[in-house]
Amino acid sequence: MCFRGLSYLPILLVLTSFATFIVSYIIAIVRHDVSPYFPYISDTGTKPPESCIFGQFLNISAALAIATMYVRYKLVSQICVGEDKKLVCLNKAGLVLGIFSSLGLSMVANFQETNVEPVHVTGAALVLGVGVIYAFVQTSLSYRMNPDYNGLKICRIRLAISCIALTAMIITFVSATVSRIQVHGHIDKTKWKPENGGFTAHIISTISEWVTAVTFLLFFFTFVRDFQKVKLGIVATVLVRHLDVEPVEDISEQVDERRPLLS
Repeated sequence: MCFRGLSYLPILLVLTSFATFIVSYIIAIVRHDVSPYFPYISDTGTKPPESCIFGQFLNISAALAIATMYVRYKLVSQICVGEDKKLVCLNKAGLVLGIFSSLGLSMVANFQETNVEPVHVTGAALVLGVGVIYAFVQTSLSYRMNPDYNGLKICRIRLAISCIALTAMIITFVSATVSRIQVHGHIDKTKWKPENGGFTAHIISTISEWVTAVTFLLFFFTFVRDFQKVKLGIVATVLVRHLDVEPVEDISEQVDERRPLLS
């Protein structure tokens, strides 16, 4: 039942991401590459071998995220054919936000904070900041689709998750800024200690980041039941009898595509 239709996509996305965070965290702690006090998620993926696992599997998560968000887009566009323009615009906006958030996840995976910090921070802002906006857009879509296409319960669940993620994200960035102001001199940020100053604000920031990431991932679990009712296929049209021969007619006249990918 869990893997009926395309429901396996959000499940794989969440499980792959969680597994990446946990495995990287365990390896980093065992090897003493990060402080035993609650580190940032990215801190656990800055040094090899954990950085290799962190980067590889977050890239997989980014691909799964794009696939999941695209299926969500197609689901809404197909089930709400001919509905109000605002719903259509919200749906397209959600897809664009989802692509940027997934791009940010790939940037976090490939640019470690200790090597290219500006790019890494930009990626983190896209994942968390744009990701939270994506969650609110999807929540708004759910409310506009109620009661014709979904129930009120799922709307409230998505709203609650989105609010928790937003609150935690704000606390993350505010506390991080305070900790940078209070820190004494230049330190290794992956091994922040109480005597370095700004430690309390740092811990609040790291815990809030974990809460933001976990709640944002849990948001995708709310897609599972919807995706159980979805199938997505690709139809290939061969234009020639022999692959060394050029097609004699225009491709656009041959392809029988009922709905374009971004309809």
